[in-house]
Amino acid sequence: MTSENGRTIKTREQVDQIARSQRDLSEADLSGMDLSGIRLTGLDMEDANLEGANLNQALLAAINLEGANLRGAQLRAARIYGANMEDSDLAEADLTDSEWFGVNVEGADLSGAKTRGARSLAVDWSQAKVPPAELPGQLPVPPWVPAIAAGVLLTLGVLVGVTIFLIARRRRAA
Repeated sequence: MTSENGRTIKTREQVDQIARSQRDLSEADLSGMDLSGIRLTGLDMEDANLEGANLNQALLAAINLEGANLRGAQLRAARIYGANMEDSDLAEADLTDSEWFGVNVEGADLSGAKTRGARSLAVDWSQAKVPPAELPGQLPVPPWVPAIAAGVLLTLGVLVGVTIFLIARRRRAA
């Protein structure tokens, strides 16, 4: 399997090594590879060919898969977080029990994709070129989100309070 820039990628170990060092698998041909359970994070995989690849239980996070070919790929129980899948081809992909969080699916083709048991949050399926026939259920809000929101609000409150205090103090001094 050869990528656009001449790299021959034949093994999972090569994918891991390139993913860690170069962070660029754009236009790579990984079709039919067994990448089950792999962790692909912070990568550019634009226009990569993953047709028929086994990505069961994989983690795809903060990843650019724009225009990628995932036709017929196995993504059972995969976790897809913060991914750009704009114009990607997921036709006939098996997305059973997968989790989708903050994924851009604008222009994506999910025709014939299997989504039984899949769940999502912050994914606008209506932006897909062809949404899945059965939309994934709602993924629960992660327990850390309210804590972060409360922390942000508390910080803003403290900053506003300190600003008001300093302005009042300056006016009294003048």
